[in-house]
Amino acid sequence: MKNNKRNIVLPPKNGSDFKELFKYATDIGVGLPISGDGLPIGTWTPQTLAAALSEIETKKAAVDLRAVQHWFEDNDKGISAPSINLLARVFGGDDTDATTAWRSELTAGQRRLTAKRKASKSKTKRKSTKAAVEEPIPAKQWPADAIPVEEFPEPSSVQTDTSGISGARRHPKTLAEKCEQILSGAASMNLLIVYWLVFCGLGLMNYVFNSLSVTYSPSEGLDKQVGFIWAPTLTVLPLVALPAFIYYVSELTTYWKRVGRSKCILQGVTSTDSQGNAAWYAKVNDFKFSFWAIALFCLLFVFGFQWAGIYLPAYLSGDANSVQIDRYLVALVRPEVISIEEAMVLSFVGYLYTASYIAVFMFGLLFFVIIVLDFQDICTTLDLEGNDIDSHQIRKEGQKVVWGGFRVVVFALWLATLVKLQITYLSSDSSDFLSWMSIDMMGAFDATSLRNGLLVNSSISHFTTFMMMAVTVSVFIFGVLRLRSSFERLAVCDRIQQSTRDYLALFEMLGVIALLSISLVLVGRFTGFSIVVGISAIASLHVLSGPKLRTY
Repeated sequence: MKNNKRNIVLPPKNGSDFKELFKYATDIGVGLPISGDGLPIGTWTPQTLAAALSEIETKKAAVDLRAVQHWFEDNDKGISAPSINLLARVFGGDDTDATTAWRSELTAGQRRLTAKRKASKSKTKRKSTKAAVEEPIPAKQWPADAIPVEEFPEPSSVQTDTSGISGARRHPKTLAEKCEQILSGAASMNLLIVYWLVFCGLGLMNYVFNSLSVTYSPSEGLDKQVGFIWAPTLTVLPLVALPAFIYYVSELTTYWKRVGRSKCILQGVTSTDSQGNAAWYAKVNDFKFSFWAIALFCLLFVFGFQWAGIYLPAYLSGDANSVQIDRYLVALVRPEVISIEEAMVLSFVGYLYTASYIAVFMFGLLFFVIIVLDFQDICTTLDLEGNDIDSHQIRKEGQKVVWGGFRVVVFALWLATLVKLQITYLSSDSSDFLSWMSIDMMGAFDATSLRNGLLVNSSISHFTTFMMMAVTVSVFIFGVLRLRSSFERLAVCDRIQQSTRDYLALFEMLGVIALLSISLVLVGRFTGFSIVVGISAIASLHVLSGPKLRTY
């Protein structure tokens, strides 16, 4: 039937699924304006239909062009309940009865499509199982669509058969994929072993160069310790903070790739490419530029600028130029202990080591960002494709990502804090690191008449540690806000269902991060700062709470 405004046609009740109903409606122009001769004006295209849907719901973009394109394509993708309501209003025009009829039939058609899709998958699975039992196919002769999901090769690691039998071509791994491999799974233990070996190597070099324990006199009556074993950046950092940071980065990355991601992706969601780890590596490769930028920054600035721009000129001129005297520059004032040539070699290796762990620090934070954005993309895809969403499971995986990111951030802040403690001690007039901390602690309670003073020197690392702290805190806040926006988009975590315990856990995490940040900024700023550092260390034990990830 037709009215004087729109082409109103009631839906056929012949058991059609959503795709068949949608094709019928768009082919005959249901809901389009009609001309004087009673024929529809124009045709339904993804663009015109998306525009019509947007005119109905102008407050928020309930359906975008990508989802509408899925409806037009020959695939198994369905439609969500909110989109059914909007589409029924478009097809129904201004006729209430027609709108109701289309809503009812589209809903039934979506159920039929879902049932047909499940039945087709079940049948395909049974046929594959039967074929595998009756006549196994040699692995090297399997067609691409018969390879099991767990056997899919990673995108940039396809192997080449050197005998020439296989036509597959080796694609070298990108830097992003190599970093992901190093910082996930069992390979992360290799990285820890490398850092421990470097630590032992640096200790051996310092022993040979007589700089394990060495002092100099910045003023009369003061012998200041700047040796290797007195530097927290060369003892506590590689033995405790850096391994913990790598461990939690590996835990989060491995869990998300092997378990968390697959729990968020539902069957039938083909646009997320859930086969194997292809989609995950595609997401990692989206950040290839960022990985190269971080690597070049650490090589050119953290290593090149500091060593070639600060230390090398000092060695060549024989003058420190008000730069802090440390275990490397002590050769300028104690040449009888370590020569300038030996100090140049030691500082070269030492700053390469520093640049490497700063790169690991930034890579770890970048992986947290990638996981958060991957989670958000998956949630968005689930919403657009109209799948039935397990709200509880989505929320649970999102909470695990938050806790995993929190643990990474805590030890990232400790990396920065240890560097700040080292450079602040070198600016003090205390004889050694432990005396400096103990005098500060006792001074807070007036238990000693001694007070820590300052030497006249400077270090670029004061700015570096502040930037490390700012980036770390910003990354965590960014991740939390993105995850929460994903929850709200899917109506997984609305205000009524939000648990008080969830808010409390988030406030506790933010409190620990704030305390660590404050303690870093206040190092050396007042008498008693060591107490704040000690309290923040105890508060850091909060990383042991929350959901555990190592279940893969």
